[in-house]
Amino acid sequence: MRKGRLTATVAVLPGNDLHQNSTYLDVQFWDGSTWHRIADDGDWSTTFRWARDGIAASTITITWDIPDDVATGRYRIRYHGDAKDPLGRIAPFTGVTRTFTVRS
Repeated sequence: MRKGRLTATVAVLPGNDLHQNSTYLDVQFWDGSTWHRIADDGDWSTTFRWARDGIAASTITITWDIPDDVATGRYRIRYHGDAKDPLGRIAPFTGVTRTFTVRS
């Protein structure tokens, strides 16, 4: 199994929205015209770790243990967070890695 890792320097508390009907992350494959989700935080091949960084900051580490049978090609990982402003309002946002290539 190959391993990919994304460390975000800025993240938010996952408890701002528990994403019970969605996901904190997805791994996407580029088929030449469209991105397709191939894994998310419900898959055994992914891990999502959050850590506090000081009083008000957070970091996350997303790891994708790349299955041996995954297709070679272009991939990216998306992080879905929910930021809370000083007034307590929550706003969703998405961060995306650079595209990376998986080779056999």
